[in-house]
Amino acid sequence: MRKKILLIFLTLIACVKLHAQQKKIHFRSIGSLSYFIGQSRNDWGFQIINGIAFKNYFSGIGVGADYYYYNSYPLFFDQRVYVGKKRILFGYGDLGYNFNNGHNKPGKEAGYYTSYRFSGGLYTNVGMGIRIPLKNKRSFLTFSAGFAYKELHNTAKIYSGCLAPLCPVDYQHYHYDNGRVDLKAGVDF
Repeated sequence: MRKKILLIFLTLIACVKLHAQQKKIHFRSIGSLSYFIGQSRNDWGFQIINGIAFKNYFSGIGVGADYYYYNSYPLFFDQRVYVGKKRILFGYGDLGYNFNNGHNKPGKEAGYYTSYRFSGGLYTNVGMGIRIPLKNKRSFLTFSAGFAYKELHNTAKIYSGCLAPLCPVDYQHYHYDNGRVDLKAGVDF
């Protein structure tokens, strides 16, 4: 009985070992600079994504700095699908939360305000790209184009002018939806 259990155990270990050798899971890092082209202005940002690649798929978590319109820091999940045998073309999608950087000030739309509070919102980015292998064939230059969207919220406290000691306080709520074209260049290693 012990010999049968030992034989089954050794067979299972051998199967797991062979199966693990067939899987090619790799840790990858992607760093990129973005140039945003929007309706109101153009600006830039950058991202760093770390994750795992398996066959034609990549999944990772990224963080970035986004300086379009109001400064913010997106934290997001990144999913990529590589097309073809050489995996040169890819499509990607990002979904996450866009954090306020703490230094934003309301624009002219808020008028006269005495205090304000920015908060974050949804962050998404969808696009397609190409990656060019470098000499070692494990690192790549990447170029992509996509559409990025971020939300920010602002609550401004506004005092109305009055002569009485108890002046009414008005709170104005602003919701910023920033959609723009995102052109990226980076390194995948």
